[in-house]
Amino acid sequence: MDHIGIDVHKKESQICILAEGGELLEQRIRTEPERCAAVLGARPRGRIVLETSTESEWVARCLEGLGHEVIVADPNFAPMYATRSRRRLRAVARVRDCRKCRERWARGKGL
Repeated sequence: MDHIGIDVHKKESQICILAEGGELLEQRIRTEPERCAAVLGARPRGRIVLETSTESEWVARCLEGLGHEVIVADPNFAPMYATRSRRRLRAVARVRDCRKCRERWARGKGL
């Protein structure tokens, strides 16, 4: 299963994908349903983490409609969001590498 982190913004969003084989892909797309479907629609089912924002509700519904598991995380309750940087997105995609986080994922508790 792919692990995907999306930093959603009003105009453009940054996507970071950690593929099943360990390949790390990063891409910036326009925040539009058509672009989300074009980029993530053909991918196998994945676990996607979004940060709460004004756009996160429709983005989450769009991604769930494509068959992905979507978790909308509140940054106020996620210790990995302690800093505001591009590295945060990579941390979301690499969450399975963290033993503690991997155990939470396995129990279905998300972040």
